[in-house]
Amino acid sequence: MGCLGSVPGAPEAPEIELDMEAVGEAITDAIKGIPDNIDKNMREFPDEVKNCQEEKWAVPDTTMELAKDYTQEQLQEAAIVAACGTAVKDAIKDAIWGQFEPKIDEQLDSVEELNNEMGAKIKKTAKDKFK
Repeated sequence: MGCLGSVPGAPEAPEIELDMEAVGEAITDAIKGIPDNIDKNMREFPDEVKNCQEEKWAVPDTTMELAKDYTQEQLQEAAIVAACGTAVKDAIKDAIWGQFEPKIDEQLDSVEELNNEMGAKIKKTAKDKFK
């Protein structure tokens, strides 16, 4: 029973039914570009470090830095971490949310008790917390 279900007179939120296979496919699609991004980073990062005016180069979308005398292992680590950075995480999150949001809307819209001003606020809050 959800939080609202324990308040007398408040509607109980429905169970959200999701297509987990579609969610899995969305995640798979979102991560397909990671190997290409790693290869690109391995090609581009050495020039970035070489052209950097500072002693260390800040690896984009990470907390890492590469020194001018980096090792091949450090370069590989930086390339991988950067390839899995915020942009990829956001793409995965957006892909997953793209599967969830229509189902949530459909199921919440079908609950008559939520089809008023108070219900709209409850729906928005529920969706924000879920996301």
